[in-house]
Amino acid sequence: MYRNNDIVRLNVGGVHYTTTKSTLLRFPNSMLGAMFNGALSTSLDEDGCYFIDRDGQIFRYILNFLRSSQLSLPTDFDSLELLAVEADFYQLEPLINCVNTLIARRDRDGQGHFLEVIEVRSGSTATMPTNNSRDKTIVSGRRDIIASLPTHFFIPVEKFQSVPSSSEQDFIELELVGSNVRLRIGEHLRRNGWTLLGSDLSSSSCYDIKSVFGAFIIEHSYRDRWFRQSQ
Repeated sequence: MYRNNDIVRLNVGGVHYTTTKSTLLRFPNSMLGAMFNGALSTSLDEDGCYFIDRDGQIFRYILNFLRSSQLSLPTDFDSLELLAVEADFYQLEPLINCVNTLIARRDRDGQGHFLEVIEVRSGSTATMPTNNSRDKTIVSGRRDIIASLPTHFFIPVEKFQSVPSSSEQDFIELELVGSNVRLRIGEHLRRNGWTLLGSDLSSSSCYDIKSVFGAFIIEHSYRDRWFRQSQ
């Protein structure tokens, strides 16, 4: 049993952080609060760090918010949609409100819309889609913007329609279907006036504690950030 101020080492999508248990418990009703008060199970990587299968680069802003209860972003920050999705995943209501306020302000200024497309490949080898790897592709952004994409990306369509939302401008994430779907949706976005702002690759690894043999799992995450000027 460890004390509230004990040091905690995290591996978030391959990016390592060091913090304290009291920081992670700042918002007890959040997912992180549940993880570190024992209500949710946790996984460890090969170095004994708590492993969270989420975006490691964005987590720096999540962690800084936990430390100060303030959202501080660089002036050229262009991943508000992704931050909104991550804040929702961690169930940090104060942060969700802060990010949604910034997005609404940006959209009122007519700057445009953003989409994030994330492809995750995991398995004992993850360099290519093979029988040995598992692929998952997720799109995140404003609900009404995602709804404008061709429906064949969301077969069955009911998967999209069933996503809970209180507003067409809420931010959601949705799993896409089909082979090479990240490339195919990228072609569609480019043909329809979207610009690729950047594409990142991050890698991580851990032992599958659910496996009888303790298999070593490799994960590659590809993240594309797309932008379209407001009409």
